Amino acid sequence: MSDYTAISDVGTTLIKLLWDNIKNDSQVSPIIESENDITLSSPEESDKKLSLFLYQVTEEAYLKNQEMQIINSTKLKYPPLSLSLFYLVTPHTSNSENDHRILVKVMQIFHDNSILRGSVLHENLVGEELKLILNPLSMEELNKICTVILKNKPYKLSVCYEVTPVRIESMREREVARVTKRELEKYTIRVEK
Repeated sequence: MSDYTAISDVGTTLIKLLWDNIKNDSQVSPIIESENDITLSSPEESDKKLSLFLYQVTEEAYLKNQEMQIINSTKLKYPPLSLSLFYLVTPHTSNSENDHRILVKVMQIFHDNSILRGSVLHENLVGEELKLILNPLSMEELNKICTVILKNKPYKLSVCYEVTPVRIESMREREVARVTKRELEKYTIRVEK
């Protein structure tokens, strides 16, 4: 279960996943030369070659009503907060052909690794399972991102992905006592013929 570092750990996981798959690719590695060319910053705040910008975080409502977790015979822990993280993936080269290559390579990597588990995950996320889902946005949504988040900068070639569920462990616990005595009342049921 993840703690308050879960969101940054997901970003670290995505950068590592991309770099591990790009570094030996003869078409893309000359463009993205190191892991440092990939950033979690806004596309407009960076001179890096590839931006993974976290633009929205939502709660996974269908996971809200999970059962409490058993810690021991006298303690229960409240269920974790389950989130979906939405990333805007934007290549930043001065060449549109290179931008296309980078974007397609990212989509290929995320498609081939659509479920992340085990050693692919950052150390604090081990034991979790994350899904990478292509999240196409309408022109209206893209326009909102460009005007509100990117402060009226022109749209750049981008694609959006959802990473879910990202769980953040609850700190709330509840004391419980075992049932030691139970009283039953006797009822008679009559069956009429």
